[in-house]
Amino acid sequence: MTKLGFISDIHSNIDALQAVLAALDKDGCELILCLGDIVGYGGAPEPCVNLIREREIPCVLGNHDEYVTLLMDPRVERLRADVRQSIEWTQAQLSMDNLKWLSKLTNHIDAEIFSLCHGAFGPNPWAYCMDERTFKRNFEFQPCQLGFCGHSHAPLIAVELPDHELPMVDYIRHCKVPDDSKVMINIGSVGQPRDSDPRASSVTYDTDTRELHLLRVEYNIEAAQEKIRAAGLAEKFASRLAVGK
Repeated sequence: MTKLGFISDIHSNIDALQAVLAALDKDGCELILCLGDIVGYGGAPEPCVNLIREREIPCVLGNHDEYVTLLMDPRVERLRADVRQSIEWTQAQLSMDNLKWLSKLTNHIDAEIFSLCHGAFGPNPWAYCMDERTFKRNFEFQPCQLGFCGHSHAPLIAVELPDHELPMVDYIRHCKVPDDSKVMINIGSVGQPRDSDPRASSVTYDTDTRELHLLRVEYNIEAAQEKIRAAGLAEKFASRLAVGK
């Protein structure tokens, strides 16, 4: 049996990351994988990247991870002012070694039984998988029967249905993952959940039984908020943590 743990969208929230990793370790996960966006929004980017690297957690590239490695790029210049401020501040906090490490992350990881990406498979890696039509588009490019993603900050499962135009999409519950249809699992967010549940989100998956479990973990939200405010970042990045939106 191999139990895998999946994390995504940490967004510089070291308090949430430490709590989730401790919970996954306690749950017996033999391997933890990260689906990107280690940084952005939050007040502790350097500690988050350091911890991911210290734990040797395989990771794909997220859009915020990419943004901090770009200088004067139009994609960054077009971002909202508060997001751009967060990117610029984050870039200044990261060591050159960590910036170089982030720049070498790839858009997806393909294993024998699953594929990982941040947003979606296909020509736009930052597309959002969050409803029937966006998941359907993803399935056209998904290389494996089973895929995992993040980016939308909401934990969802999508299953391609025979003889149906659109896939089934539902909130993740404890379930057994089908093996006869394409499946995409959006694991939610560690550091900035947006599904009206402020607890950090992660997923475990047993490769033998194909059992999928959503793991929600309480953490010190006030400490994470204090770091954001101390950094002078937008207040909404701090206040939203308490409500999970």
